[in-house]
Amino acid sequence: MLLAIDSGNTRTKWAVFNDQGEILHHGVCLNTEIEAIDFLPLTLVYECAIISSVAGDQLAAALAKKLTHLGVAIHWLKSTAKCGNVLNRYSTPENLGTDRWASLIAAWHIKQASCVVVNAGTAVTIDALSVNNGQAEFIGGMILPGIDLMLKSLGAATAQLPNIASKQPTTAGINQQHDIFAKNTIEAMRIGALNAACGAILQMLAALSAKCEHAPYIVLSGGDAKRIHDNLSDDVTSRVLIVDNLVLHGLFLIDKFTSTTVRQNGQQ
Repeated sequence: MLLAIDSGNTRTKWAVFNDQGEILHHGVCLNTEIEAIDFLPLTLVYECAIISSVAGDQLAAALAKKLTHLGVAIHWLKSTAKCGNVLNRYSTPENLGTDRWASLIAAWHIKQASCVVVNAGTAVTIDALSVNNGQAEFIGGMILPGIDLMLKSLGAATAQLPNIASKQPTTAGINQQHDIFAKNTIEAMRIGALNAACGAILQMLAALSAKCEHAPYIVLSGGDAKRIHDNLSDDVTSRVLIVDNLVLHGLFLIDKFTSTTVRQNGQQ
């Protein structure tokens, strides 16, 4: 059994996988709640943990303290130049966020085809996975503020725009996919932030389509995946796949590809 942990900017997710890649147990908490999480019941079914952390040193130290105290060996994921038939074309491969790297590995495993890989959370990452003669290549991507972060920034940095929670109910009867002509300020902010994210995805889709000379898939994950999916046009959504816990599935695959070498070398 393997414990996979994805520590993002706001929340930490975890899952216990069996050898076939099936999730037997999973959970999620805010990063501010990590000290209260009890991993003890899970120690009966796993001995090793693989962790992707982009949440900073303080949270990583808290996780390390918890798991080391329980006798769990830790593999801190680092992005590499290649893993699982996916090449990493970042100018410095190890500088690619480990959550993005794990998502790319998972997307390739799922679709075995060119993909725009999107993680939509506190930040939105939009990455291009190209295929050349059966070889997958991450050729680059973009990072922009998440939908809620855009709205918070507008409320904090402008004098006359309100501070709003984007997940509050929208005006009754509004279809966000088509009502781009907002008739009030709050809806204008919400629709603007949502379409900023969708527009960036469509720009990447167009660029990757031109490079590959065919229509790639879009693999969506993260808390805002459904909001983005529902705002895309029908001709695009036919090639969209929403995958829950994409990073965690990628972590399982990376451990599968690398565990023999990692454990033989005694890396933790």
